[in-house]
Amino acid sequence: NDEKQGREAYNFLISSFQEALDISNDFADAALLAKNKGLSGLSNVKLEALSPIKVMLYQKAADILDAFEQVSRPAALEFKYDGFRLQLHRNGDKIKLFTRRLEDVTKQFPDVVKVVKEHIKSKNFILDSEVIGYDPKTKKFLPFQHISQRIRRKYDIKELTEKVPVIVNLFDAVLVDERNLIKLPFVERRAILKKITNEVPYKIQLAEQLITADNKEAEEFYKKALELGNEGVMAKNLEAPYKPGSRVGYGVKIKPTMENLDL
Repeated sequence: NDEKQGREAYNFLISSFQEALDISNDFADAALLAKNKGLSGLSNVKLEALSPIKVMLYQKAADILDAFEQVSRPAALEFKYDGFRLQLHRNGDKIKLFTRRLEDVTKQFPDVVKVVKEHIKSKNFILDSEVIGYDPKTKKFLPFQHISQRIRRKYDIKELTEKVPVIVNLFDAVLVDERNLIKLPFVERRAILKKITNEVPYKIQLAEQLITADNKEAEEFYKKALELGNEGVMAKNLEAPYKPGSRVGYGVKIKPTMENLDL
């Protein structure tokens, strides 16, 4: 019994440290906090806009049935866009954009900064999004490569934004109006995200979503996503919190399996 209690206490401490690390994103700072202030210090790490946090990652499911098995029914299905993941931060008049690897790419996406500034009804937030390019003539989505070239660019950014405009697809909210949303169920975070977003076609929108427990409806949504040029769909547990890193049961991605090639 003592061994079991000791193991549970150890796991609780490790979990508390990991949560603080996910928010502070600095191992040395989290370690010093644990040493100097113990559990109370770790539990009081504050989530702050303009300071990037590790994003939540999604494991791959074999198919729709496997996805439901992992995240439960009903689930939220969303388009999995073939774009560039951006974490959007704002505090007052300052806006910053970070990649999934927490690289600051604010200067490379002035068009995203402008859209976020004009169409998000909050001045303090951390939001998760996927930015996709589209052809201004045909309005068709373009593959990831068309906007990935911006990341290393220092010049001619304006020319690139005109050649390949982008749509900001919002799919999660981590912080809004200084309120930490990490432990809220996904369905509540999505509702908050919708409330603060002024959606504008081909500028900014919430990821297209279907909430269902039905296999046929889910398969049709998946087919629609692929026909529109998306990578596939995401399946998300409606009650799951936002957890940086890969977590079983929180969400999965479903996309076609590519054939192996002899090269």
